[in-house]
Amino acid sequence: MLRRSGIISQLRHQTFDLLVIGGGIVGAGIARDAAMRGLRVALVEQGDFAGGTSSKTSKLIHGGLRYLEHGRLRLVMEGLQERRTLLTIAPGLVRPLSLLLPVYQRDARRPGVIRAGLWLYDLLSASHAIRRHRWHAARRSAQLEPGLGRDGLRAVGEYTDGQMDDARLCLANILQAASFGAVCGNYLRVLALEKALGRLYGAAVEDRRTGEVFDVRATVVVNAGGPWGDRVRQLSDRRAGSRLAPTKGIHLVVPRLAGHGVCFQARADRRVLFLLPWGDATILGTTESSDVPSLDGLRPTREEAAYLLAEAGRLFPDAALRPQDVLGAYAGARPLLAFSGASTSASREHRIEIDRFGLVSVLGGKYTTYRLMAKQAVDAIMQRWRFRGEGCLTDEVGLLEPVHPVVLDRWQRVTQRIHPELLGRLLTLYGTGAFRVLELVEFEPKLAEPVCPHHDYLLAELVYAVQQELACTVSDVLVRRTRIAYSACQGLDFLSTFTELLGRYGHAARPELDEQVAEYRRFLADSLAFRDAPEAAHPAGVAAAFHA
Repeated sequence: MLRRSGIISQLRHQTFDLLVIGGGIVGAGIARDAAMRGLRVALVEQGDFAGGTSSKTSKLIHGGLRYLEHGRLRLVMEGLQERRTLLTIAPGLVRPLSLLLPVYQRDARRPGVIRAGLWLYDLLSASHAIRRHRWHAARRSAQLEPGLGRDGLRAVGEYTDGQMDDARLCLANILQAASFGAVCGNYLRVLALEKALGRLYGAAVEDRRTGEVFDVRATVVVNAGGPWGDRVRQLSDRRAGSRLAPTKGIHLVVPRLAGHGVCFQARADRRVLFLLPWGDATILGTTESSDVPSLDGLRPTREEAAYLLAEAGRLFPDAALRPQDVLGAYAGARPLLAFSGASTSASREHRIEIDRFGLVSVLGGKYTTYRLMAKQAVDAIMQRWRFRGEGCLTDEVGLLEPVHPVVLDRWQRVTQRIHPELLGRLLTLYGTGAFRVLELVEFEPKLAEPVCPHHDYLLAELVYAVQQELACTVSDVLVRRTRIAYSACQGLDFLSTFTELLGRYGHAARPELDEQVAEYRRFLADSLAFRDAPEAAHPAGVAAAFHA
C-alpha cells in the first residue's frame, strides 16, 4: 500500500538529484525517465496527478494531420514516431482508432487536398504506420456510419491514429517512476524556490491536505508546470518574461453517436473538430480560445457548448443534440509557446530552457510527444550537471507489466466470480496490478460486485485506486482513476457505498468524506453549469469571438 505519510517523510528527509515540479504528463515522463537512469527523483504536484491539462485532452495520440497544412512536417514525424512507441509500450492504455474524414461540398478543403494530405500522412509514418488510409465514395458512407449526414457529401477518407486514456497514461508513468525509486506526491504546492550562492537547491512545499510546509532539497529543479510554467519560472527569477500563451479548449461528452472517430471541418469557422468514441459515449471537441483570464477553474461556457453541439448536429442531423443531452464536459488550457496571429496556427513544438539560477523549464509541446520531451530534458540535465547513469530506456520498457496466463491459475477461486470480459479488462488496464485487485476480492468477496448497474467497474477497483494509485479524494477516483464522472449516472447513485469504502480502506474521517462529496458535486455542477445558463449566441458569432 502506497501511504501518503511515507511519501511526505521521504520528501522531507532525503536529498534528491532532481525535483520535478508538475505531475502532468511531461513531469511524469521526466520522473520516469530520470528514475530509470538511476537518478534520485522527487516530484510534487499542486493538485492530483493529471488534474490539469493532462486529463482534459481529446484522448488522441497522433501525428497531427492538420499540422501538415502549416508545413510542420518535423512535428508530424515526431508525433507519428511517438505514436508507434506508445502503442508498443502501453498497449493497454493506447490503442489504434479508425477515423473517418468526410468531405462536403461547402468545405474549404477540397477532396484532392484532403486525399493528398492523407497520402503525405502515410508517407511520413513510414515504418511507424498502423494502417494505410483508404478513400471511399460518398455512397459508401451509409455502410461506414449510417448516421453521418449525406447531404452534399462528396467523399470520405479513412485513416488510423491512436486513442488513449490520458489520465491513466499519466498515472502509469508516475507509478513506474515510483517503482524505480522516485518519490511522487500529489496535493503539494510549491510556495517558493530556495537559492544559495545564486543557485537553486530546492523548494518550500505546502502539503495542501494538512497545511504543513517543508523543504525539498535537490541538485536540479525542473519546471514541468504545463500552462502554469511561467508562474514557476517567475518563482525562480522575478524578472522572467512570458514564454507561454495558453489557449482554452473544451470537450463535451455526449451519448454514443458513431462507432468510428470522425475528423471534420466546422462550418462556422473551418476549424478541425473531432467526434470520438469513448466507451459507451462520444467525446466532441475541441474549441480554441486565446481569451484565458485565469488558468484556474476553467469551465465550458454555453456559447462554447452551443458551437460544438451545432457542428455535431450538422454532421449527425438525426441526433438532435441539446445541452441537456450532455453527460459531462471539461475545459483545459494548452501550454502553447507564445505566438502571434490565430491560435489555430500556433506551434505545438516545445522548448527547453535553463535560467541563470539553474531552473530547467520544459515549455510547450503536446501530449503525444511527452516521452521525447522528457528524454531531451533528462539528456540535457545529465550532460550539464554531469550525472552518471544509463541511457534512456523509456521507449523499450513497457509501462504495464504484462500478465502470463499461467499466473492466473492461482486465482481460479476468485476469477470464477468475475465475467471473463471484465477479467480481461482488469488485466489490460492494470497489468500485474490486477492481482492486487483480485487480492481485495479474495479478502472481501463483496468487492467483486459492480459499483452500480451503469458500470462494469468493480468496488475493488475503487479501493485499489485509493490504496495503490495515490488517489486522495472522491474526485480523484471518479474523475481520473475511472471514467465514472462522465457517465449518465455520474456515480451519484453509489456515493454512500463509495464513501463507506473510503472510510474503511482509506482511513478517512466522516467530516473529510462529507467535504469530498460536496467538492465532487461542485465539480459536476460547475462543469455542466452551461446547461442552465442564458441562451447562447448564434454559433457563427461564437466562432468569431473565439478567434478574434
